[in-house]
Amino acid sequence: MSLGFIQLGQCGNQIGHALFDFMIQETQMSSPGAQALLNEIFFFERKNKQIAKSLLIDMEPKVVDRCLKAEYYDKAFSLTKQEGSGNNWAYGFNNHGPANKNAILQIMDTLLEECGYLESLFFISSLAGGTGSGLGSYILELMADRYPEIELFNICVMPHLTGEVILQSLNTVLTIGSIYQHSEGIILLQNDEAQALCNNLLNLKSPSLNDINQVMSTNLASFFWPCLTNQVYSTFNNNLQYVQELLNITNNQYKLLQLNQIPQLPQQSKAFQNDTWSALEKRIQQMVMTGTKEYNINWHKKGQQPFKQLMIARGNDVKKHQFNWNTVQDEHQFNKNEKSITVLHNSSNIVESLNMISDRANQMIQERAYIYQYEKFGVKIQHFQESMGIVEGIINDYEQLIQ
Repeated sequence: MSLGFIQLGQCGNQIGHALFDFMIQETQMSSPGAQALLNEIFFFERKNKQIAKSLLIDMEPKVVDRCLKAEYYDKAFSLTKQEGSGNNWAYGFNNHGPANKNAILQIMDTLLEECGYLESLFFISSLAGGTGSGLGSYILELMADRYPEIELFNICVMPHLTGEVILQSLNTVLTIGSIYQHSEGIILLQNDEAQALCNNLLNLKSPSLNDINQVMSTNLASFFWPCLTNQVYSTFNNNLQYVQELLNITNNQYKLLQLNQIPQLPQQSKAFQNDTWSALEKRIQQMVMTGTKEYNINWHKKGQQPFKQLMIARGNDVKKHQFNWNTVQDEHQFNKNEKSITVLHNSSNIVESLNMISDRANQMIQERAYIYQYEKFGVKIQHFQESMGIVEGIINDYEQLIQ
């Protein structure tokens, strides 16, 4: 099993860096079997060093240069320029994409030569910027055409719904409209949720960008961390067959995935954790079914069963509990938690966020607000209308799941 990543733009590189950092730190508290399996899945050996199976791409050098200080990255698998994308999807897709096509394919081919093969590629990016969203959409389309044997997935960070950048709703609609046609599944991470989690559960009243990225990368790691059937190393010993698990909970109509992981505790509180498996399971199921989080669970709402889900339970005595949902089990104490549960789910509760973004973008398109900035780089009003049609179709499909 071999998984590759493409870190795109400032957001994608920061979260990818935090993800690999966390995984390496977690190996210090894991079994030799898990360490060996992690190395095989996510790293390859080059010049006697373990190198991440990841490409680092940004149209500005600052963030990538910072990432390259980590010993597990190799500059040979990075690409930067001196000009950003100006938070404009069209500029990233139509300018930076074609201009860097050959260089991107060259470093991808080199990565494949080093790895031997890749079962899948995970694109990490923002939905709302210019490089991660625009150039990222171009590269996804490029990889789908060039490497049809590799399963392609996206890990996308949704913008703050209150709005950081005036163009973010337009960029998000263009991104979803593009990647939905080529990606097998899209794991959505939400800035607002990560910030609220910092405020309400981690005692961080003014969380930094690094704090928010750490929350999102740790949640991602709770999915990617191997699940051993026992402590003897074997490729076939990993109960978590990532690609197949993702394909099992997505299809061509329903591709949007959300991630919940509990408990979320400050490090100093973990020594006092006394949750039972039954309590954790009940809590996370209610979160998934009601679209609420650990700090604001609605126990009075019946909720909606997810379309499909994957549950991963890790920790002490995990094999002694009978879970209600099909569950992959592992005895590793993830992130120093005695017990923890992760659920990756395909649910209709994403509709509220999508509607807010769609309504804002639709209003701007109707008023032709800022459309001229995209038209300069080849994206016409018809492209926006087509992308809006795709997004509205996705919303309609998920609304059909609501009973």
